[in-house]
Amino acid sequence: MNERPITGHLILIMAPSGSGKSVLISHLRETLPELYFAVSCTTRDMRPGENEAETYYFIGEEVFDEKIKEGALLEWTEFSGNRYGTLVSEVLEPMKAGKVVVREVELQGILAIKEIIPAERRTVVYIDAAPWEVLERRIVARAPLSEEHRTLRRERYTEESKWKAFADIIIMNDEGHLDEAKQALQKCVEGILARVTSR
Repeated sequence: MNERPITGHLILIMAPSGSGKSVLISHLRETLPELYFAVSCTTRDMRPGENEAETYYFIGEEVFDEKIKEGALLEWTEFSGNRYGTLVSEVLEPMKAGKVVVREVELQGILAIKEIIPAERRTVVYIDAAPWEVLERRIVARAPLSEEHRTLRRERYTEESKWKAFADIIIMNDEGHLDEAKQALQKCVEGILARVTSR
């Protein structure tokens, strides 16, 4: 039996820490319930306010290793001693069912997924918020960071900023312009939904 073709679309959202991507993704959840939000898996501990199977599936190191061996991950990466992975079942299966899938992803993940999902079936959205100094203040206000983690975040910001030019769409989320950013992202995603459903 032939495997089902991919008829849906994948929206990959990439942004540095503190850019407001979580707020923007929450806006999409509230306004466009027909979207499918892929849930990642991670080996890090659950934080206060988080729930299993919402932002992440929280799994142990051994289970993560098993998923790598089984080919159950489209891509995975390690950051600050924790591993994060994109589950095949959370992306390819909904796409084969014609869904528009939204996935927040790191740069490394985008590079891996680009090798698997054809260009006409994916859109990379970059959230451009502010210079590092502004984002750093937002990050520190959200939760205290050690100097080591602050350095890691700055290095990651510098690296990811280089890839802004390679995004298909850039959403500006300047200080004080969150509503405009929400509307810009919503309009972009609505256009993708319209294209997918009209096929």
